[in-house]
Amino acid sequence: MGITKSKVEKSILLPFDVFERHKTVASFIGKNETVLDVGGGVNALGRFMKNKIIVANLDSGDVLLTGKKLPFKDQSFDVVTSIDVIEHLPLKDRDRFIKELLRVAKKKVIFSVPLGSQGHLDSEKKLLKVFEKKKLKSEFLEEHIKRGLPSLNELKNYLQSEDFEIFYSGDYRLNFFLTKLDLISLSKPKLDKIFYLLKRSLNILLNLFYFPFAISKRESEFTNRVYFFIKK
Repeated sequence: MGITKSKVEKSILLPFDVFERHKTVASFIGKNETVLDVGGGVNALGRFMKNKIIVANLDSGDVLLTGKKLPFKDQSFDVVTSIDVIEHLPLKDRDRFIKELLRVAKKKVIFSVPLGSQGHLDSEKKLLKVFEKKKLKSEFLEEHIKRGLPSLNELKNYLQSEDFEIFYSGDYRLNFFLTKLDLISLSKPKLDKIFYLLKRSLNILLNLFYFPFAISKRESEFTNRVYFFIKK
């Protein structure tokens, strides 16, 4: 079965940050290639492609992970992906994790991470304060700040003997704005519903008209995310 019309329509409704990273990774994958997505959400990547995808995660998916070694033989999948996972790992485990992705991949590994520039780190610290002011928790931001977003040099050091390409995406200032906007709610239910629909509409517009220009081969001062495409 291919991607249905309703499936495509629903993917357009996703928040821009979710849409951008999954659609970008999907664009690197051939239609007949087998895929292992490590640490991904169930059917998140599947919204953008028709390939059979095995999801391996700690608490959901087709395969539950119980240790630091992936429970698959060498070269078990054509493509292995990991979308915004590495930044949640302790620094000492990141190299080993990437090596595990490479071990079970036959053709290529694709992973993405928020790029750890100083500006991006400062932006996320400010964003966490917004959550705290509203007495809300953000586990992903807390982990980003505690463990540190990977820098470009850090990631390159893990891949010194590999053949890879790097792609850059987005603007962390936009993500700051969208997340902050999403935290706003209005006291009157009818107005809040209208405001919610406006926020959804903004994400749709970004998915349709900003996404095609969000990916670049060049790093900018405000780059939000980096993609590594590793050929085996």
